[in-house]
Amino acid sequence: MNLDGLTMSVLARELNESLQSGQIQKLYQVDKHSLLFKVRSANQDVNLMITVGANPAVYICNPLQDLPKEPSSLCMFLRKHIEGSRITSVEQINGDRILCIHIDKLEMDGSITSTSIYIELMGKYSNCIFVQNDTILESIIHVSPMMNRERSVGPKIAYELPPNSNRVSLLDFSEEEISNLLKTFGSGTVINTIRSVFNGFGKALLDYVLNQSNLDGSEELTTLSDTSFQGLYKSLYNLKEKLLVAHQLLMYENTRGKKIFMPFPIEIDYTLIKTYPSISNAIEESIVATGSIHTADKELERIISNAIKKEELRHKKIKDELDDTQKMETYKLYGDLLMINGHLQVQYQTSIEVQNLLSESAETISIPLKPTLTIVENGQWYYKLYTKLKNRIISGQYQLDQSTIKLEYYRTILYSLSLATTRESLEEIRHECMDVGIIKKSKKPLSYKLGKSNYIHLEIPEGDLYIGRNNQQNEYLTHRFAKPNDLWFHTQDIQGSHLILRTNNDADDMLISQVAKYAAYFSKARHTSKVPVDYTYIKNIKKPPKSPLGFVIFNTHQTMIVEPEKPPMYEE
Repeated sequence: MNLDGLTMSVLARELNESLQSGQIQKLYQVDKHSLLFKVRSANQDVNLMITVGANPAVYICNPLQDLPKEPSSLCMFLRKHIEGSRITSVEQINGDRILCIHIDKLEMDGSITSTSIYIELMGKYSNCIFVQNDTILESIIHVSPMMNRERSVGPKIAYELPPNSNRVSLLDFSEEEISNLLKTFGSGTVINTIRSVFNGFGKALLDYVLNQSNLDGSEELTTLSDTSFQGLYKSLYNLKEKLLVAHQLLMYENTRGKKIFMPFPIEIDYTLIKTYPSISNAIEESIVATGSIHTADKELERIISNAIKKEELRHKKIKDELDDTQKMETYKLYGDLLMINGHLQVQYQTSIEVQNLLSESAETISIPLKPTLTIVENGQWYYKLYTKLKNRIISGQYQLDQSTIKLEYYRTILYSLSLATTRESLEEIRHECMDVGIIKKSKKPLSYKLGKSNYIHLEIPEGDLYIGRNNQQNEYLTHRFAKPNDLWFHTQDIQGSHLILRTNNDADDMLISQVAKYAAYFSKARHTSKVPVDYTYIKNIKKPPKSPLGFVIFNTHQTMIVEPEKPPMYEE
């Protein structure tokens, strides 16, 4: 979400009200371009997110479920200098898309160290820079002279604001001062004048001012009548007054379907689509929708997806090699025919035509040759190809079967990630990935013990329903927790959860059908219809030796085609 400088003034005031006097208790580097500050302010925990990646933004966000377990070098450096500091104020610089968070830290010797965090939200030039005594302490992105000739950004370099010294903030001036600025520095059209004098004007707010002053913007400023000129600076002052009391963000849509965002209500030909109680809410919704911040769970999803792609390539390669074995009998025939005709001289020939004496029709066959070999050596070469393909059938089919199981298993891990809503569930999946080698094992131990009861437990009138969120929970429920006469449910050939139905009496067809609908809901086919669900007694379930977590086989079962349905007692 791209906000102009004037709308960011509302955001700056919003952040200042929430963060002022708060203490920075913890700092995390969520991804390469994003930092999360945990701030304790007014007896409340506030999460401040700063990201300068694909969608640069600063906003107050909801708590993140999964944060990096091991801090980066930048994170450790900033923790040393930033953690424990108190936020004195949050301000906007010159009405531009630059926010500055001022913080003070009480050192061990009783002195106070002041740091300014400059958040420059300027598209691809965005950055977050930590400054002490006008010198850069560190920054998320380092900018060398080769990257930008106007300004370098890096440790121990004097901090300079981005080059934009000619413009000022509309919010700093009275009505009379705004009029004088337009008269003194105005030149060219009305639009060019406003943009050359004041910072922070996006198209939406500029159109609003022009609409309020009954101008289209193409008029020369010097040719405006006194009435039109008065209407212009009064409209600008009126905009300033509205911005000073604005506290929300409104989404409008015009007749062509184009959306605009305004920090206050407008009365022009636009339809109000949505009202956000704060600008942070709007930014967070946009960031989450676009997946701009790669949190630890998003990174885990990326790693698993890459492992699936890698295994799919391996699977295809094995299959292609097995398809080549169809030529096996042809190579044997070529070898036999070349040996029968071993008396012929074929050196330096690329092919030979011989009569197929091993066929009843005795048709003529053209056999490709290696020019440097004799006819007998060519026959031996075809025999070697035949033997190689014959051996490949045995080992290749085994590898293909194992690759199919592995691919399906990786897909179940990826599906289980979509069900993970707690830190414990995500940690279970991460450890499962470590065990199978998808990600490198962490040397850092967990600060808590993973429980075995993180599965979903739903009480129904007829008994109890147990649902696994991931492969480890599926394994535990099916092979250790369930009793022989419990019913087991799972979607047929579709990634999903294991469901265990435990009842006091025998389950009737209506109950089985209802639980099958729940099984379809807790699967990758949740948003489809007519999902096949297998069910059988636990006593019929077997686990092959050395098979992956959650993998089962059964010798008898029944299948039911159902529509997915969310359990009414389940809350996500």
